[in-house]
Amino acid sequence: MDLLKEGFLGNLQTRENRVFDDNPKIANNNLTTHGSDWLWSVTAFFGFILLGVIVWTYTTSPRRRVFHYFSIAILLVGTIYYYAMASNLGGHAVPVQFRRDGLLSRTRQVFWVRWIGYFINFSLIFFALLLLSGVGWASILFTIGLTMLWAVMLLVGGLVRSDYKWGFYVFALLVYFFILWQVLGVARKYASRVDAGVHKIFSGLAAYTLFFMLLYPISWGLSEGGNVIQNDSSAVFYGVLDVFSQGLFALALIFATRDLDFGRMRLEFMEYGRIHDHGRWDQHEKVPHHNHNPHNNLHDGAPGGTVGGTGGNIV
Repeated sequence: MDLLKEGFLGNLQTRENRVFDDNPKIANNNLTTHGSDWLWSVTAFFGFILLGVIVWTYTTSPRRRVFHYFSIAILLVGTIYYYAMASNLGGHAVPVQFRRDGLLSRTRQVFWVRWIGYFINFSLIFFALLLLSGVGWASILFTIGLTMLWAVMLLVGGLVRSDYKWGFYVFALLVYFFILWQVLGVARKYASRVDAGVHKIFSGLAAYTLFFMLLYPISWGLSEGGNVIQNDSSAVFYGVLDVFSQGLFALALIFATRDLDFGRMRLEFMEYGRIHDHGRWDQHEKVPHHNHNPHNNLHDGAPGGTVGGTGGNIV
């Protein structure tokens, strides 16, 4: 009986999270073992969903994979930056502005790798959404640039020790409202011109994303900004937001667009890629000889007119 007990306890010890033995804590208010365990669970969530989406992608027609590729990229980035944080890597010890009772408050661990992940993932999210809407490339690139700036402002603000950090916080909020207008005020109008189905899907996914994106500055204010909550609590707050705004969004994006007419939206990939054998192409992808519209020649199944008045999104 004693041998069984010792073996059981020894097995538990071997499964214990010992990440801090290899990557020591760097700040007073640092991630703990419990926080690392939570981050590992979110890493596993992203990784598991990623594998499922990869299988889903390669059982889908090559013509209809555009949003699958976005989802794979989002989930892959999420898996990578959560792996780094769970390993107690990608952080910096920042002297805090506010010292709170009950917190070890001289320095706080701020994960810069988290905001690099947001820099990439939210850019991908809005790229996918605006591609779905049919809005023009200028608006797409402008909104992606605003999204990158939003992430950079909160990253820089989190690394500043003085109250000047709140200036970057205000800039991030202003940028958010620019993004809000670009998505719901501009792109939504173009989505309505494609068809009612696209408009409904775009509006739902956009409102979903913008709602959760609005909660990130709240989490920032309680953690990097105001030093109100412990690092483990911050990890849980951000983790829940990331699961919904990135992990579940990636699944919703594929599921919601699975029955759309990709040819009408000019998002249907060519069977033979961008460079093809013209003889084989003409045999399988016949285009009427009287059609002189170059857009129609580039896109099998695409309509002759523009989508949403933008000239179409050529992929």
